[in-house]
Amino acid sequence: MVSLSLAWSTSTCSAQNVKIPFRQIEHDAQLYATISMAANTEEGVSRSNSASSFSPASSGSSFVRRDYGHPRILDSKYFLINGLHLGLAALDVGLTQHCLANHHCREGNPLMPSSFAGQFAINSAFVSTAAFVSFRLKKQDSRIWWISPAVGIGAHSAGAVTGILNR
Repeated sequence: MVSLSLAWSTSTCSAQNVKIPFRQIEHDAQLYATISMAANTEEGVSRSNSASSFSPASSGSSFVRRDYGHPRILDSKYFLINGLHLGLAALDVGLTQHCLANHHCREGNPLMPSSFAGQFAINSAFVSTAAFVSFRLKKQDSRIWWISPAVGIGAHSAGAVTGILNR
């Protein structure tokens, strides 16, 4: 019954009878490509660098490739510093848990939970936030994009050193 009513309602739908203006769409696409090409040539960009032409058998449309000149955001420096932050956070949590399990030390941060799950959740949030802030600053071409993970690297390095000393 449900399938019969669904089939009936889709066959009488008014969207089935709408005529799509293909000629107008093709005309608008060609006009947009022409305007884009004119804008690129006015900026001094040659046509061979800014656009690649694609013409199927019956269509005269072209696709415009734009180069915005932004440097690569996720490069080796970004992954190195944020990966180091992540690795030191994991090392800090592991050494702290080992030290707490052997009753050689206690957590120095009173706001940090002593359980592994709690420390993992808090540190994951800190590392993710630092990586996000770093990404956003690097995307804006800021020269201080590395400070957020560097602060975390310093804090987790201190935690890892105290974990090693209290083994």
